[in-house]
Amino acid sequence: MFHLLSETQKYYLYRFVLTFCCGVSLASAFAPANEPLFALASLIVMFYLVGTTENIKHVVMWGLSFGFGWFVSGINWVYYSMYHYGYMPLEWTYVTTAVFSLALALFPTLSFVVATKWVSDPALRMGLSIPASFTIFEWLRGWILTGFPWINPAYAVVDWPLAGLAPFVGSFGVLLGLAWVAGLLGAIWTLRTKWLYVAACGITVFSVLLLSMAGQKIVWSEPSGEVSVRLVQPNLEPRLLLQSVSERFDEAYFYLDNVKVEKAPVDAVIMPESVYPLAWQQFPQSQQKRLIDWVKSENKFLLFNAFWFSDENRYSNAAITMNPDGDLSVYQKRHLVPFGEFVPWGFRWFIDSMRIPMTDLESGENSALTINIAGHSAAVNLCYENLFGSEWIEAWEKDSPELLINLSNLKWFGPVKAASQHLQISRMRALETARPLLNVTNSGETAYVDAKGRVVKQLATDIDATLDVTVTTMKGEATPYVKFGDWPIVILSILMLVGAFISTFAVKRQ
Repeated sequence: MFHLLSETQKYYLYRFVLTFCCGVSLASAFAPANEPLFALASLIVMFYLVGTTENIKHVVMWGLSFGFGWFVSGINWVYYSMYHYGYMPLEWTYVTTAVFSLALALFPTLSFVVATKWVSDPALRMGLSIPASFTIFEWLRGWILTGFPWINPAYAVVDWPLAGLAPFVGSFGVLLGLAWVAGLLGAIWTLRTKWLYVAACGITVFSVLLLSMAGQKIVWSEPSGEVSVRLVQPNLEPRLLLQSVSERFDEAYFYLDNVKVEKAPVDAVIMPESVYPLAWQQFPQSQQKRLIDWVKSENKFLLFNAFWFSDENRYSNAAITMNPDGDLSVYQKRHLVPFGEFVPWGFRWFIDSMRIPMTDLESGENSALTINIAGHSAAVNLCYENLFGSEWIEAWEKDSPELLINLSNLKWFGPVKAASQHLQISRMRALETARPLLNVTNSGETAYVDAKGRVVKQLATDIDATLDVTVTTMKGEATPYVKFGDWPIVILSILMLVGAFISTFAVKRQ
């Protein structure tokens, strides 16, 4: 069959297969496969292919093929929720996942177009414009339509020296470092006969790696104390409404019954997202009293998730802290999940036609970001919010958190893959802030991540269990990333891109 194709057809087929495989290779760099070398290798090959392609139409085709391979293999777990819990026909889940992946593929594709259309020199493309443009469009992917920055390539290298850039410039700085190294290595191959330029590229790669290793050695924070915590992973079935309220409460209370002082001398108990399927104001009085009596008798803090009625009598997703006196403090989720917690404008018809059951929640925009856990200040958020490092750091505007806590429920998306990727994200958040993070999930991977982004203890996925940890809380000056956020790296990327444009223009004027 292959021999029947013309040379032109063979060329297109070869490039499509190669770029698609580059995308799949990049996706394989993330958990659970965890092969960070694949991220670097795929970007080197992809940047070289794009950098040496003159036809913009070809750049578009290679970009779409690469992006589709990356996302369709990296986030294919989205179909699980639509099919198993949204009751969408199986064939439509595949179509929707493919369309979603293709839409996300537009971001790397547009980055390649911008980087190559106005920059003609292949080495300049690979060494400057492609890494910069790729980083800018990944940042935009985190904001357009409220953002979906999942499987940012920076998360794939959280165990590499490049992750040492995170306290300086965050995940997008790590991404720029990775993309720059990949682009420069491709440029070195292109410039292999021009030793002065090769040396310049090599020195730049070495400088990026040196700064990364320095970031790993710097002590950004120091211990402020310890807090003993029991993390509860109940592995509850997402179809919450199929249970009666009493059954649900009994199931959740089972874990509290096993956290008596004599059995577990902890300061606090933390439950994940989706434990209670109703608003606190809707709790039967007997159940409210049950929880209040428990914290008083056990002298423990309790952090759990439930809904909360806003002033407009609308629901918000909330993290509720109950102190040993029975008093409540509430964090209301600010960054909602599109198509999960609210319907983006113009898409109601799709939700209605597919008969997808979903909530329509209120954002808690003015909600306090920190809570008190056993005398320690903790920044808390819910599930999807963990993807947005720039929103985490808003907690430092009024306080200096000693600990980060994320409550999530990823059982909607099937076993292992989404949960493992989410833990990688949590590790990056810890690195950026130099604060430990508790990843408390319904079905995994519940974990204690220290201030260096290392997993100290964790539970396996798809099991019901508890994890007792003694967390070393941290204090100290905020990291550069906490102080300045993503803007320095966005500005640097723009300057790199503009520099490439100016260089190209100057050469053409000569």
